[in-house]
Amino acid sequence: MTQIPTHRSATATLTDPFSVSAFPDPGEDLLLRFETVFESDFSQVATGRTAAWIHGFDVLPPGADQREWPIESSSDPPLAEVTVVDGLPVTTLARTLADCAADLPRLEAVAAADQFLRAGIDVQRLAAALEPLHGDRLRRANATLLAADPRAESPMESWTRCLISDAGLPAPVPQLRVRAPNGRSRFLDLGWERWRIGVEYDGMATHLGLAAETGDRRRHHLLEQLGWEVEVLTASDVMEHPRPWLVRVRDLLLSKGWDPSAAEVHDINMRIEAVSMALKA
Repeated sequence: MTQIPTHRSATATLTDPFSVSAFPDPGEDLLLRFETVFESDFSQVATGRTAAWIHGFDVLPPGADQREWPIESSSDPPLAEVTVVDGLPVTTLARTLADCAADLPRLEAVAAADQFLRAGIDVQRLAAALEPLHGDRLRRANATLLAADPRAESPMESWTRCLISDAGLPAPVPQLRVRAPNGRSRFLDLGWERWRIGVEYDGMATHLGLAAETGDRRRHHLLEQLGWEVEVLTASDVMEHPRPWLVRVRDLLLSKGWDPSAAEVHDINMRIEAVSMALKA
């Protein structure tokens, strides 16, 4: 099968062999555009990112407009792997997760898996959906699911956690709870309680404005009073310039007592450079 996008975003990179049998007008909601495809060919089943969108998960690349994203569909999925959402045939949650885990770029795949796992998914059905996979697709799917964590609350948190892991730094805890002296809890997007270091993504301030930004600053100030160091990241930091903040986090960990061997530090330095180069590619 071949894939025929209706309108390709500049950031679109599709690897799945899905087919599209109609050309609905770009600019409509992805669900409505697939509905047009289905009405022209009742054999089509939404798959991949399109299926995820219809299930209620946004697994498109950061910044991609769903109204322009190519429809992904197929007439091949076994009946047992097809369900109906809003009157449209889509791959089941488990099959959709397996496809996203196997076929999306690594950071996007892990962010997608985090979303699916956070919403809850039947483990036995997921195992059954993985069973037909072979070779590189099975390897990528397994690697994605091993890296996934349902505690992540946003795709950028997922990306940040993956980049920290890829750099070889100690694994942070997502949504780390920090208790203040008054008994109230504060949460960090990612953190290392042992070394009192946190990493935060500032997307909420971007979307909610000054009130959210002020609330975050107060929370960070309180954490600093409790002896925490908080590294605050932007989307540009995460997606385009990971090296500077990965180096800062490395140095913070070292200054707070993390004690890797010289060989481990050398390996981490090399991996930080590799992560930076990979995102520039």
